[in-house]
Amino acid sequence: MSFYKMIAIDIDGTLLNSKSELTKRTIDILKEASERGVYIVLTSGRISTNVKNFCNKIGANQYLIAENGASVINLKTNEVEYSRYIPKDVVNKVLDICEENSIYYMVYTQKELIVKNIKYMSLFFYKQNYNPNARIKQVVAGRDYIDQCDEKFTKLMICDEDRSIYKSIIKKLRKIDGIDILPVPHVSTKKINNNGKEFEIQYSYADISAAGANKWTAIQFLANKLGIKQEEIIAIGDNINDLHMIHNAGLGVAMENGSPYVRKVANVVAPSNDKDGVAQIVEKYVLRWRLFLRRQ
Repeated sequence: MSFYKMIAIDIDGTLLNSKSELTKRTIDILKEASERGVYIVLTSGRISTNVKNFCNKIGANQYLIAENGASVINLKTNEVEYSRYIPKDVVNKVLDICEENSIYYMVYTQKELIVKNIKYMSLFFYKQNYNPNARIKQVVAGRDYIDQCDEKFTKLMICDEDRSIYKSIIKKLRKIDGIDILPVPHVSTKKINNNGKEFEIQYSYADISAAGANKWTAIQFLANKLGIKQEEIIAIGDNINDLHMIHNAGLGVAMENGSPYVRKVANVVAPSNDKDGVAQIVEKYVLRWRLFLRRQ
């Protein structure tokens, strides 16, 4: 049995390459680790229904962590075993500030992504992930829809092209009780294909979650349930929402293509997501026998 008993892995920019593909090498390595008794746990900012397909492909068939740690899902029973949601009155306080200052926002529930119009990250999501048969649904609607929504609110995201306006809104939002704000310190750039033409969008964004909800607190809950120690956990990610888990895990791994802020706190920097960095880390630290055989 490997010393490491759990591997928590981010999806976008980590598990998937820059074309949003899951490679055969990564699938094979993670399936083997799972078969050897290691818990493979995907820890994503995505809605849980948009993560389960990846879980099936890599053999991570026991638990998943979704919505940046807002929920832990038991894949055997499909039950939410842990959750930290944002109360609707707090959601409305955030949206009041956004609308007063013309800041773009996205509201996430367990099943939907609610937007007033499609732009920024929402446009990227729509172009790259839209599938009429998908269980996740993007809804274009206003505040009335949100007021009548009975789903749990898992997180919010705010975006703006103007960096100074964005920073001033972050200061206002920090005065609201009951939320944690995770501002990305750099301007995000996304390339989008539209009718055969590629164009680029740039914006600043921040994730907003219930106070105390992050990937590491969800991992802690799961580790305690499974009797796994902190030093027996590997956490692999690339972005600011992975910072807590990379900093606290027994082996914190940042991707070479990741944020410099994340790489700074990591124990190890993995090759990029276009070089099967996740597979290389798992092979080196969990499936060491493979490397031994290669040297023979």
